[in-house]
Amino acid sequence: MPDTVTAERLNRDRAAGPRLVLVRNPGDDHRTVHRLARIEGPGRLVVRPTPGGRVSDLALDILTATGRTPSTLLADRIPSPDAWRQAAAQLTADQTRHVVIDRAHRLPDGALELLAELGTRASATVWLIWPITEDDTYVHPPLRAFRDAGYRFDAIDFPAFVRELPPPPPALTTGLRANAKTPWAEGTGPVLPLHDFPVFLAVCRVNLPGNTFTAVREVYDRGLHLADQWLTHRGLAGHTWMPGSPGHTRALAARLTFYLRDHRIGPAPDQAHALVRLRAIQSALFFRGYLLRWQMETLGTGLTTRLLSQLTPRTCDKLRAAATIEDAAVTALSIHLSHGPTGFGLITCGNTAPDGSSVHLPVTGSPYATETRYLTVPWKWRSHHHIPTELTALQVLHIESDEPVLLPEHAAPLIAAHLSYRRSQGATDTDPLFIHPGHPGSKSPEPGLREAVMRTCHRIHLNPAWLHRSHCRHGDEDQHDAQQAGWMHLRGLDLTALSDDVRSRL
Repeated sequence: MPDTVTAERLNRDRAAGPRLVLVRNPGDDHRTVHRLARIEGPGRLVVRPTPGGRVSDLALDILTATGRTPSTLLADRIPSPDAWRQAAAQLTADQTRHVVIDRAHRLPDGALELLAELGTRASATVWLIWPITEDDTYVHPPLRAFRDAGYRFDAIDFPAFVRELPPPPPALTTGLRANAKTPWAEGTGPVLPLHDFPVFLAVCRVNLPGNTFTAVREVYDRGLHLADQWLTHRGLAGHTWMPGSPGHTRALAARLTFYLRDHRIGPAPDQAHALVRLRAIQSALFFRGYLLRWQMETLGTGLTTRLLSQLTPRTCDKLRAAATIEDAAVTALSIHLSHGPTGFGLITCGNTAPDGSSVHLPVTGSPYATETRYLTVPWKWRSHHHIPTELTALQVLHIESDEPVLLPEHAAPLIAAHLSYRRSQGATDTDPLFIHPGHPGSKSPEPGLREAVMRTCHRIHLNPAWLHRSHCRHGDEDQHDAQQAGWMHLRGLDLTALSDDVRSRL
């Protein structure tokens, strides 16, 4: 490059800020494609723009580089401004710090300014792979566009670029499990008996080898200890009803749903851990006067598999590839809770963790009290007249339950991306996380969210038993008692209180 265009002169009056790096690629060498492929990794995004594409196509190219499927991007027909906001939100959620644009000199007019704005929103360094010419005609457009956006400028050759962004170390891709203290840490676990909890350990002792039974007993004892602690400090504490009463049982069941789904059964590393933990929790509840029944006959085959969460890492990868940011977030939350998006319009941005790890759902109060309750919702005042024949899964789920919903680690980026997208739209803490696309201030988004979940599940070939069209008599949750829907019901679990006579003998 000529001496007249130097980084020192251009950065002389620049404060610390985003960085633009022009990477010199003599003769537009095509061999850089292989080198760029090795550079990709966590925190780095390599974008290969569509030749001859428009400005709107560049935003779609960036979304494709983040993992979206091109065919679904075309099917969704995202408007160009919205596509750029989604791209910035996805980069922010993924903590992408380096955006590399290959053959950037072929970008259409106006794309550089939008790319500079994207890098500023995502707080990312922008690397432009740029050819060298004698008159440097290609250099001035990016300098002008990025300088106006407050970028600092650097120019390096390709070997220096590889030194600054070396290939990431190879990652371990074997199926090791999180709990390495047990002999089945690398598999799905030993074959355990399905006998009920009173005789579960005794049957395990008879049928399992000594070292395997010792491991099962360790997992069981720890599960029993943690369940007993939870019942003492959270599950049975702070209730206004008498122990054993219907109200007390319903409130405990709501809290138990959170405990099983988000802490013990849902995050279990494999089927064996899930079954042993369930048996331990059943024992702890029994000695406190409650029976947690597991009705296996309602589940068909693969009983222990049904205990685990459907929101697996592979499912999250499919959601990321096949859905928009909003559709992926609402579908992930719906799959995690095992019911439709009823009440999702009440979730606000302030009630969502910035990293997407947790969501505070609204506490609707007891749906079993025959009273009219008024709740402040983001779009209007809504009257909730609670009668047992009109219950919803969300209302039963949140009887006196103010605990946050904890999402799996692999699902948190989906929620974080949508939160970042809503923030880019100007949403504050009191604004809803999910909005009606046409009337965000006056209409509930829940009908549209329901359609989005069904459309997304169809795309990823997932057929949830808890969500069907309204004409389906098996899936319309608004026409059924909410006690027959939700996370516990779909796993054959229900909680009942023991009689006073039995409780007095424990």
